[in-house]
Amino acid sequence: MKHSSQFLRLINMKKVGIYVHFPFCVSKCKYCNFNSYADKNEFQQDYLRALVKEIQGYSDKSIVVNSIFIGGGTPSVMFDGCVSTLLSVIRSSFQVEDDAEVSIESNPNSITLTKVREWQEAGVNRVSIGLQTANNNSLRLLGRVHTRQDYINAVDIVRSVGITNINTDCLIGVPKQKLSNVKYMLALINKLKCPHISVYSLILEEDTELCRLVNSGAVKLPKESKTLGMYNFVLKYLREQGYDRYEVSNFAKPNMECKHNRNIWNMSEYLGFGAGAHSYFKGDRYSNVLSIEEYISLISSGKTPIDARETISKDEVLEETIMLGLRTREGINLSKMKEELDVDLNETKKDAIKYLIDNKFIEIDGDYLRATDLGFTVLNKVILELV
Repeated sequence: MKHSSQFLRLINMKKVGIYVHFPFCVSKCKYCNFNSYADKNEFQQDYLRALVKEIQGYSDKSIVVNSIFIGGGTPSVMFDGCVSTLLSVIRSSFQVEDDAEVSIESNPNSITLTKVREWQEAGVNRVSIGLQTANNNSLRLLGRVHTRQDYINAVDIVRSVGITNINTDCLIGVPKQKLSNVKYMLALINKLKCPHISVYSLILEEDTELCRLVNSGAVKLPKESKTLGMYNFVLKYLREQGYDRYEVSNFAKPNMECKHNRNIWNMSEYLGFGAGAHSYFKGDRYSNVLSIEEYISLISSGKTPIDARETISKDEVLEETIMLGLRTREGINLSKMKEELDVDLNETKKDAIKYLIDNKFIEIDGDYLRATDLGFTVLNKVILELV
């Protein structure tokens, strides 16, 4: 596959993250609108071959990689040997730092000892397990194909090969969920000593089965006030257990934060490979075609799979810096914003900042403007005031 010399010059001597997308699943969850498919597993071998070609097309040993994130879909459903081949190609194509974070997403029912051993030997040092909820009835309602016990078994398998950096993905605000369910879920994860927990509020996405069920009245979501109560409990409980909220939905024990996600929230650059994968580099964004078949066909014929490309304007960079920065524990670095974007937020948003401080939604500490606990509960409102 050919790439312009101009593009290759752009990525010269850069330190980046890498994201690899595997769009395959055993089944499609009822709430999911990600680029994933449950009926195309016969394409796995051809897909890996296409991935290898795409990655090798960007091969440049002057590119330093500090994080690799293998997401999906469900990467853990890929055939044995897939992940080790992928990581070998990445390491031969780029300069991967010795202490690079290498993460892989997984579902509990598709984790096996054989696969986890392969991952560990290939250099994976962080595994994210999608529990979502510890209530088996809720799991079935969401279309999940695992049980609470499958999750417990998965954590044990991952830890048995020496991988201790484990994240658990959770959802709050799911149908029929009660605060008692959330308390039990967090207690279980804490008992299993997972050092990282991601807690997301369920978003009802259009064109999903869950959205149709809710719109028809067959299923009801908890009231917003109840979901907010769940989030406040999550924050209080996890703080008491030694987890720090370093981003609105992410909690970690000391030194166990996700480097890949931190890079994205800090507007660092990354290259994405695979169907539907996104890249961000030198102020430009790229996204690949969504279709597995089209992605494979384009790569096989020596064409680029990039479907869209845009240059991010200064105003867009400013908006994203504010939006992403406010999601994090540190907040927005005002001095850095003034230096790099020539914007003095204290001047351009003077009245909004005063209003937000007076109402205890934000605070300013030295060079940093950050959301308070109260501000995090109405974060979209805070962001809108400042962009």
